[in-house]
Amino acid sequence: MLIIIGMLNKKGEINMEYIITVAVFFLVAIGLMYAVSSEGSNPTRQQMRNRIKMQRAWKRFKRTLKVDEVLAPFIGGLIIIFFVLVFTFKLHGVI
Repeated sequence: MLIIIGMLNKKGEINMEYIITVAVFFLVAIGLMYAVSSEGSNPTRQQMRNRIKMQRAWKRFKRTLKVDEVLAPFIGGLIIIFFVLVFTFKLHGVI
């Protein structure tokens, strides 16, 4: 809730400078994590194990996101809800 309040200026509009600052912070943090984790050319045993675990987890994650008879209707429903929401906002809530 405080993040949302911090994003609004005195007029109640979204403060883009705040959003850009937060986005830059996250990009810098992710970049520093990547830089620290890949500084050596010869990874240690623990780094190799971690890399193998992450590769397995990534493969498992991609396999779960494969479009099948459960995921396709769910995504279709989300798209329909999105378009109904956009249409409602275009009418300014008057239906």
